[in-house]
Amino acid sequence: MVSPSKALDIFRHLIGPFLFFLVSLSFLPSTIISLLHPLQLRTLLSPRRLQSAWFARFWSRVGTDIRTNCTPRVRPLIAQAHGLVLDIGPGSGEWLSCFDKSKVERIYGVEPNVECHGKLRERVREAGLEGVYVIVPVGVEEFGEWVKKEGEGKGGLGKGDVDSVVTVFCLCSVSQPKRMIGELCGYLKDGGNWIVFEHVVTKEKGFIAWYQAFVDLFWPHFIGGCSITRDTVRWLKEAGSWSKVDLMQPEDEPAYHIVPHIMGVLTK
Repeated sequence: MVSPSKALDIFRHLIGPFLFFLVSLSFLPSTIISLLHPLQLRTLLSPRRLQSAWFARFWSRVGTDIRTNCTPRVRPLIAQAHGLVLDIGPGSGEWLSCFDKSKVERIYGVEPNVECHGKLRERVREAGLEGVYVIVPVGVEEFGEWVKKEGEGKGGLGKGDVDSVVTVFCLCSVSQPKRMIGELCGYLKDGGNWIVFEHVVTKEKGFIAWYQAFVDLFWPHFIGGCSITRDTVRWLKEAGSWSKVDLMQPEDEPAYHIVPHIMGVLTK
């Protein structure tokens, strides 16, 4: 028989995503007001741009709390990034302080959401990464063209040149994750590492799997296009010939966790 405390914990995990939706929704009115003064009709009349502005405002505040809770797990992972680094989807830069400045030579932060760039630049300065961290204002699918246009390829930034790829809360929100994973794997050199901390589909069957799929009907609309039902682990493993795969789910996440994570490092 399930104890009262266990039953309460299960209930909290089941209801938790919907409480998170309410927190996100609370940032929508202030986002709209900010776009009215001065008037930004192009953003207001575009559902996609409005969602980006809404999520940027929401994440700039809530992301700080997420960072505080996840830093004990994420910091040791990101600290393994070295040499030439692709930081995919850095958002507002919550994790920049986790990089070991003595190990990195150049970091390219691939972040197409321009609404995040102001805060991202601020955190680049706070982390002491000015002159090292370059904000790339396009998505991964356009990264190759950006490299050619900016002349970065002359400095050794091309396929097979990257020492580390970092994806933290990123692969859950891109439009074509499997394709993007394959593209990024091509940039990683032999011996390079891919550092991962992501939302993933639950390993459980039955009610938990069904309920997670139900939550995911709403989750992307409230949380910036993020999906919590992606089979990211399988896609990563299939993307390349890895010499070592060290991935795990955090030990303190119970089987009934509706938004489970995967964390670790893959070495090419």
